[in-house]
Amino acid sequence: MVNLLSLLVSVIAVSAFSYDDLLQAPRRSPALLNPNGKQAVFSESTYSFGTHSWSGSVYLISAVAGSTISTVLQDAVDVGDFAWASDSVLVYTNTSSDYTSLWAIDVHTSKKRQIYQFEGTVSLLKTRVSGSGVRIVVSGWAKPDGSLLSPDEPKSPDTGLLYDSIFVRHWDYWLTDERNSVFGLLFSADLNSVREPFTNYLKGLGLESPIMPFPSADDVDLYDDKFVVNAKAPELTPANNTATYFYVLKYSDTNVPGIPLNKNGYGACSSPSFSKDGSKIVGLVQLENGYESDQNLVFVYDINSDGTASAAYNVTNGRQFDRSPSSVVWSPDETDTLYLIGEDLGYEVVWKLKIGGQPTKLKTTHSISSLEFVENSSKTLLLSSTGIVKSTYFELYDASSDSTRILLEAATVLSDTRVSEFWFTGSRSEQVHGFIVYPSNFDPTQKYPLAFLIHGGPQSAWVDSWSTRWNPAVWADNGPDGYIVVTINPTGSTGYGKDFCDKIQNNWGSYPYIDLVLGLEYVLANYDFIDSERMIAAGASYGGYMINWIQGSALGRVFQALVTHDGVFSTLNQYGSEELYFPTHDFGGTFMENTRGYYKYNPMNRMYRWATPHFIIHNAKDYRLPESEGLLAFNILQELGVPSKLLHFPDENHWVLKPENSRRWHKEIFAFINQYSALEPYKMVHSKRNLVRQVAQDVEGDVFF
Repeated sequence: MVNLLSLLVSVIAVSAFSYDDLLQAPRRSPALLNPNGKQAVFSESTYSFGTHSWSGSVYLISAVAGSTISTVLQDAVDVGDFAWASDSVLVYTNTSSDYTSLWAIDVHTSKKRQIYQFEGTVSLLKTRVSGSGVRIVVSGWAKPDGSLLSPDEPKSPDTGLLYDSIFVRHWDYWLTDERNSVFGLLFSADLNSVREPFTNYLKGLGLESPIMPFPSADDVDLYDDKFVVNAKAPELTPANNTATYFYVLKYSDTNVPGIPLNKNGYGACSSPSFSKDGSKIVGLVQLENGYESDQNLVFVYDINSDGTASAAYNVTNGRQFDRSPSSVVWSPDETDTLYLIGEDLGYEVVWKLKIGGQPTKLKTTHSISSLEFVENSSKTLLLSSTGIVKSTYFELYDASSDSTRILLEAATVLSDTRVSEFWFTGSRSEQVHGFIVYPSNFDPTQKYPLAFLIHGGPQSAWVDSWSTRWNPAVWADNGPDGYIVVTINPTGSTGYGKDFCDKIQNNWGSYPYIDLVLGLEYVLANYDFIDSERMIAAGASYGGYMINWIQGSALGRVFQALVTHDGVFSTLNQYGSEELYFPTHDFGGTFMENTRGYYKYNPMNRMYRWATPHFIIHNAKDYRLPESEGLLAFNILQELGVPSKLLHFPDENHWVLKPENSRRWHKEIFAFINQYSALEPYKMVHSKRNLVRQVAQDVEGDVFF
């Protein structure tokens, strides 16, 4: 047994929270309950800058008998995915080589054994236990003939890639003849023999699932004799379309194409899931093809014996419910009840939905990432949660009292008093929301520099959740005096209704920019502990776009330094991206259809105004926003004589994920902003307290054609 206190060795009290603390803190997976819903497993991994390596273990925790914890797998750094094969047997993948192996372990006796060797690399393990045995389903790269790609596949003597159609690369990889696919095999109940051989269940269907570039186990759900996958619409070009379809297929009828449940001109769909009796499927459906951030609506499909849908229902009553859930699951004990997780006013929350009624929000804390049902009943839910000041922790929701209690505390806990929130009137006379994060040494009688962080997306949001990349608590504690960190969710942010989100279309540099100006003015007027002479601003992706837009606008002169991570220098260059539906939607058409829309809010148009010291980060494998965007911005800054630096990672994509690289990322950014936030303020052209007078001129844009 593991003592609970010994497991929580990384709890951080009042001391400053450094980026080394963040990057070396334990990272947990969500909790996964066994079939009887009484015990859950989770993994915990830790990176060490001393050994430059990961370590990790898999733990078992009781959901019904207090927080009793035991170790299932020690030194489990090579464990990829795990799933239950019975109430006491866990199956997991070992990824120590290019050939993934499958193992089984009894969580009570710790006896383990290898039960299968795959002929390549697989991931996203799922199981289904039925009278036929234990079905194991995984994801892997399939060759054109449908077989699993082997690491020993003969390589061509040249490295050329030839294309004759659009969509040649995605996120951080170039497309080849291989496609992601769903493979599986059926074991006997005791896992001692294989009853059905390893098979590509999508062979010959022209489908790719789970969907790249972020393959998710939620794209596949299993039932006894059939399964459902979410796949990109095979007849549409992925570069220009977001549409995906749900396909119900039988394990025994491979090469039978099936008819999509939702082929009605819809957009991106997600999270298909069978009801307990297999007669229905619930899923999230977007109505607009080409808009990746359209509202997710909850649809239920009645399934015929041939896998087609006899009826489909929008069970969230059209758009009366204006939030956009990110996941949906069936209640295990109520055939007409669903549970949704999604953003709401800066938090990830849970709703209970009786089909045909309105969702009811549960009283939970911070932000929920996943939920499970204890003892297969909706009376108690096991929630995996995080907060700005708490890494992953587990809590139990009690339906009888509509309340939660901690089952296992987070491995890293900062003080709740370090976070507060505020609302102000924004550009469209709507209330706009923001968070403030305070340094650990906060004294309201003192003055602190401001770190003004802008989120990406643009259809995204700052929420009360943990991050290992842009963690506000780290920004608050890594200045010479600490920083007051302000994060605002301007027009375009998610979790505040469809209208609020959609209004950023064709308005990248107007409504959101004005909201940020008004938000800054609000905090300067209402919080005396912010030093208005020592402020920096930083953002990534769309946040990087906004930093570049700010640099050429009135707001740019109030900051001592700016930071752009993988941002947009020129909106014209969005045609160098891979998913062209994104600029087509957000800029009101293709470049040929609406050229003015691409010029109107283009940061490049204002480069002659750039003057504030500026730190640029851009990564070589970022195909969403090609690295030329960062090089262009840096070259212009250098040519203008503006103090600037460029940080480049040749092995990272849109995000910096490797711990050693992330450490360097933090180190260089804080060295830059701390240097400038500590200097005497520059002579400003514009008043810091009266920025709105400059805004009307700023948002008109500069159109050069």
